[in-house]
Amino acid sequence: MLKILQTIIVVAFLGVVLAHGQEVDSDDVIRVKTTLVNSPVLVLGRDGKFVPNLRREDFQIFENGVKQEISYFAPVENPFTVALLIDTSRSTVFNLADIQQAAIAFVEKLRPDDRVTVVSFSDEVNVVTEVTSDRETLTRAIRSIRPGGGSRVYDALDVVFGELKEIKGRTALVLFSDGVDNDSRKATFESTLRTVERTDTLIYPVRFDTLDRRPAPSGISLEGSGFSEQDYRRAGAYLSRLAEISNTGVYPASELSDLERAIASIVDELHNEYSVGYYPRTPGKPGETRQVEVRINRPQLTVRALARYVVDQSGTIVRAANPERPPIALTTESVTSLPILRNDPLKPVEGRWICKTPDVPTNMAIVREGFVAHCPRANGETNAWLIKKPASEETICKAFLKWQGREVAGAPVPEGYVVVGEIKSPSCANSSNPEIKANAWEIRVPGPSETVCKGFPLPHGYVMIGERIVSNCPTRATDQNAWLIRKQ
Repeated sequence: MLKILQTIIVVAFLGVVLAHGQEVDSDDVIRVKTTLVNSPVLVLGRDGKFVPNLRREDFQIFENGVKQEISYFAPVENPFTVALLIDTSRSTVFNLADIQQAAIAFVEKLRPDDRVTVVSFSDEVNVVTEVTSDRETLTRAIRSIRPGGGSRVYDALDVVFGELKEIKGRTALVLFSDGVDNDSRKATFESTLRTVERTDTLIYPVRFDTLDRRPAPSGISLEGSGFSEQDYRRAGAYLSRLAEISNTGVYPASELSDLERAIASIVDELHNEYSVGYYPRTPGKPGETRQVEVRINRPQLTVRALARYVVDQSGTIVRAANPERPPIALTTESVTSLPILRNDPLKPVEGRWICKTPDVPTNMAIVREGFVAHCPRANGETNAWLIKKPASEETICKAFLKWQGREVAGAPVPEGYVVVGEIKSPSCANSSNPEIKANAWEIRVPGPSETVCKGFPLPHGYVMIGERIVSNCPTRATDQNAWLIRKQ
């Protein structure tokens, strides 16, 4: 992320001799126009945990491979000003009590010198309380919020950006919403994204899936009404784009437990983030993209930071979404802070979290999906998988991901197992293709003979001896969709 500061430094020298021997009269003024490139930085150890207590001298920063002088450094202890932006439109009315509880929990987890402003929106945008660190004032303000009618997501973000740009120091915005807009009168989808590109405010969308609970008036389903499936797809794309530009992620929140984990993860990230800034040695040209690399002078640490920025036609620096980063392994100790998809009981599972990757070990099973702030931004509802050694019978996620421009099911069927059916699991993310309803496979170690779904390799030592139709297996182009197999 970038902090764009246009600074005029006025220097008046009396009787000072320049390098060429020229004296500067007291009436002469030297003006230098500079732009600070600022990057929030997260540092992780091999265990996937954040690393605090680093100093300015532990960091190096490079632009297009050229080392830059660090001009600005803020340690993790520096306070944040956070805007809590709460959707109170009719589509979120069933979630409002949970949102209020989560917002209060968020306030309670902040440090004493962190400050918060609370803004609610429906058909009107209301600044419920100005920036303050008084926890009692914030709690009362959050509890006073009441549901409304339409939804002005874009206008609300525009108001908050206007408030935050006047605040010095580090800023963040937590948006509790389904992302659906049907009533904005000033700002738009595109204008707010342009603003996001030009601010260093960190944005954390917490998304409520209200599609199946939307209280649409009879007969209203046109695009733009706020009740159509097109509106919800646009809302999902919008929240994903906000997070992508901010280099954060969208936190799915279907249940209160999802909210609690989302809040814990967001607070954890905010309280472990450094800010490192520099003035480029050479000015950028309009349309130019520059690569940024932040390094740590300590071994075995991983850095997540700004990777590039773009100079627009006016010469303004615009932050750009990071390219895909390599996966970062997470230990089971991190599970408690993960916002898991859907209503999952989270029973203890022996396994480990990994970031989404097409290279899952073929002897492991993907049994749960979630979102992890430590992992690269992913296309879809989740960006991390819990993998484990499979039991004799398992339900495994199909694990959809974007690969080389198309969606694929990334889960391997573990060696020695067969697929006996497909189901819809609350622990697994859905396909972006609405025609694909099932998101998980049922697998097991085969006995002497089994009926298995077509399309998967047979375990070593088994042969196919017949075909049949099975209701639990995917439909195939042929009449039969399953094989009868027998051990040789």
